[in-house]
Amino acid sequence: MRQTVALIALVMLTTYSVVMSADPPHWETSDTIRHGVLEITLSKPRLVARSSGYLWFPTMTRLSGGELFANFSTNRDEVVPDRTSSVSWSDDGGLTWSTPGSIDSKGDLYAETMLHQMNGDALLLPFNLYPDNGKMRGSYQIVSGKRGARQVTLSDKALSVSGFPRPDRSFNEKLGLSGFGFNGQCVSAKTGEYLATMYGYFKDDPRYSLVLVESTDGIVWKFRSLIAGADCKLTGSEGPCESVTVRLKDSRLMNIFRLASNVPYGQSFSDDDGRTWTVPAAMKDAHSVQPSVAVMADGGLVLTGGRPGIFAWINSDGTGQDWLQVDLQTHHNTQHPAETIASGQTTSYTEVEPLDSHSVIVMYDRIPHSWNAIPEGSKDTNSIWVVKVSWKKH
Repeated sequence: MRQTVALIALVMLTTYSVVMSADPPHWETSDTIRHGVLEITLSKPRLVARSSGYLWFPTMTRLSGGELFANFSTNRDEVVPDRTSSVSWSDDGGLTWSTPGSIDSKGDLYAETMLHQMNGDALLLPFNLYPDNGKMRGSYQIVSGKRGARQVTLSDKALSVSGFPRPDRSFNEKLGLSGFGFNGQCVSAKTGEYLATMYGYFKDDPRYSLVLVESTDGIVWKFRSLIAGADCKLTGSEGPCESVTVRLKDSRLMNIFRLASNVPYGQSFSDDDGRTWTVPAAMKDAHSVQPSVAVMADGGLVLTGGRPGIFAWINSDGTGQDWLQVDLQTHHNTQHPAETIASGQTTSYTEVEPLDSHSVIVMYDRIPHSWNAIPEGSKDTNSIWVVKVSWKKH
């Protein structure tokens, strides 16, 4: 049965809370730095939400109606069959957010990949997939793109992925999972197909491989290409995995991917719409987990990520080659000394979305008790934050 959840006041305020100010909300400029040819302005970070339980690994996208939509994991950081999540919306460019609501249904609800459909809705593509007659199948959710609707639907249908060149190896045999899952931002092919990335294990491989898949409807997917395999020469014990794919202003595709914590990102380019890719190279300027990239109106790029730390890297010429680094974790600690982020107190998973031609919003988490559950009675809770980053040439 199709299950629809209108997420308004679904969660007790004792579990989640959003701090509202008596003053009208606004971005409060708190720091301006000169970095290379750019003058970069940072707002004071704003609180999105708190929780007395798990609240981390944020994902965020702008819906077709203009609202920002965010999805937060409320699970332990491990492979489970039914991952839980909470979601929130902002209709003022990220200044204020709705009280996070839990999706009150069964299924794999936390998603790391958001696909924008032609009809204006967004699909949340699953990481957990299950083998079925030579294909991988899994549930998906539909987020209404209509402004003010604030509705998530768990579809009663399943999506499928097929056409892999080699057999896969299960992520978790006990749970019966397939070997690959959706992860990262989606992009459109020049001929109109949806393109998405998946990572996982091919049979007998010791490390992850990263692949590109294609679909005409966002539901039925097939293998398109290998971006980087387990035999990738770059340093990183995990292998090519979490990634982001964007289209550059010269029409090439660029993919940036994780290889392990605390090592540089890998980077590859395609000039034939993702059918073949350049030999991956290590980025000298950026590291290390779950990259996110915003493509600006003029073709400039903003990359966010970290571990250690939380950073934004700006590439104003849109080539993806030279990046100016902005330390967002240090900025947060300066602006919020009562809620600093020490080493290991963030997942360093971020999301970035354009606000206008020369500013973005960056979302990140704070986990004061590191990777452990919050001790009962603790007043220091997990939280999600946003900061506005703007720049101009000087």
